[in-house]
Amino acid sequence: MTPLSDDRVRRITGRAHALADATRVRIVHVLARTDLPVGQIARALASPPSTISKHLQVLFREGLVTRRRDASAVIYSLADPDLLEWCRYFSGRQIGGHGSRVS
Repeated sequence: MTPLSDDRVRRITGRAHALADATRVRIVHVLARTDLPVGQIARALASPPSTISKHLQVLFREGLVTRRRDASAVIYSLADPDLLEWCRYFSGRQIGGHGSRVS
């Protein structure tokens, strides 16, 4: 087995840390259904947009979500659908997403 480089270890631990927050996991769940702007994510989670924006920044910095501009809105989406597989693995069940059942 090839040893992990320091960069890969940092990426793994950074992403694990990003997913070690309940609000960020809920954001991933919401984005599994469709791409959304901050305001709609905040409404879906009944949380202030400023709070959601801070959590999205953590997910973005770790490469777990992407963002694009649409007129004056910033639209967020999952960077990789495989992220849902990791969430399923850790939860032990289906949590929703493209082509799967929501639990």
